[in-house]
Amino acid sequence: MLNRRRSNAIFFFALAAVGLATAWYFNSIAVLRGENYITDGFTSNVDWVYSLDLLIGGTAGMAFIIIEGRRLKMRFLLLYIAAAFVTAFAFVFPLFLAMRELTLHKRELAGGKIKRYVFDEHNVIVWIPGTMTATTPVLVMNDGHNVFDPKTSTFGATWGVLEALQERPVGGPRIQGKQQPLIIGVTYKNNDGKIRGIEYSPTDIVAAHPEILKNFPDDWSHTGPTGNDYHELIARKILPTIAAEFGVELKRERTAIGGSSMGSLTSMYAMSKHPDVYGTVLGYSTHWPIGGNLLVDEMTGILPAPGRHRIWSDGGTTELDAAYAPFQEYFRQTMAAKGYRLGEDFIETSYPQTGHNELWWAVRVEHPINWWLAGLEG
Repeated sequence: MLNRRRSNAIFFFALAAVGLATAWYFNSIAVLRGENYITDGFTSNVDWVYSLDLLIGGTAGMAFIIIEGRRLKMRFLLLYIAAAFVTAFAFVFPLFLAMRELTLHKRELAGGKIKRYVFDEHNVIVWIPGTMTATTPVLVMNDGHNVFDPKTSTFGATWGVLEALQERPVGGPRIQGKQQPLIIGVTYKNNDGKIRGIEYSPTDIVAAHPEILKNFPDDWSHTGPTGNDYHELIARKILPTIAAEFGVELKRERTAIGGSSMGSLTSMYAMSKHPDVYGTVLGYSTHWPIGGNLLVDEMTGILPAPGRHRIWSDGGTTELDAAYAPFQEYFRQTMAAKGYRLGEDFIETSYPQTGHNELWWAVRVEHPINWWLAGLEG
């Protein structure tokens, strides 16, 4: 899906090349033979059809170039029009359409670019902002296949991160900050949904309380939690490798990890295992019901002490999220008891009439991200 615009552009560039080559070839023959473009172009009824077809279609095409080009804020629009008279409309119009596709591609990628990697059988999709510095913030997102591209998303919908990064006519992008973050989407091993729950499980907590496994869906692999290995891979290999490639200096306070549902739980667990790596957790619809209040107690118990770390956890009120409210409230209480300050060190919040899927998370995707980025500017 993310490559569709580029494929379209290549197609239109090819048409433009053919249009230019044929125009120059037949124009050269016409000039050498001294043919008259006016009289020869309107000799027969068939000539009239072709000539008027080009005249009317070309006029509409030129109008489209101006109107669409202005809408997309493309440059050199008058140059396209002028070039049509000295080359061929069959060259200029496909050329404009190709440049339009590239412009739309750039807009859809919010001025950045996407790069893909594979680390130990884990697909990693990275969004690189247009401007990078050593202090660029870094956000790791679990379920990376759902973050950017609907073609790879489990249910055909994404979190809308790219849309939230795009400029709007009023108010700028929904995700705001002095610097756009480098976003690293990490997918569970081999994109195997049966592995997700085990790889995203808090290994140490499940080992101490194996009864939690009884709450796992039957189609999840019960070969034993591998969350420690998963987060070791991210913290010690994926993050350093990608940061080094783009010249980013990793700092705890500028590095966050987030996810939804089990991805939210595993983000908190990541902070507990690597407090030196992650300064912030961004959790959407945290899936506390998998272990209930016991899981809340165990998770908050292994989180680092307050002061240098921040945590966001939210939930909805419909679909699967309908069962979350009491656990979210208990989370609020235990975090406060641990010394985390509500509104500063942690956020616990609810989104009424929202549920448990990518479309709902896309509606609020910028809220925790902006909370994190704003904290970097304070």
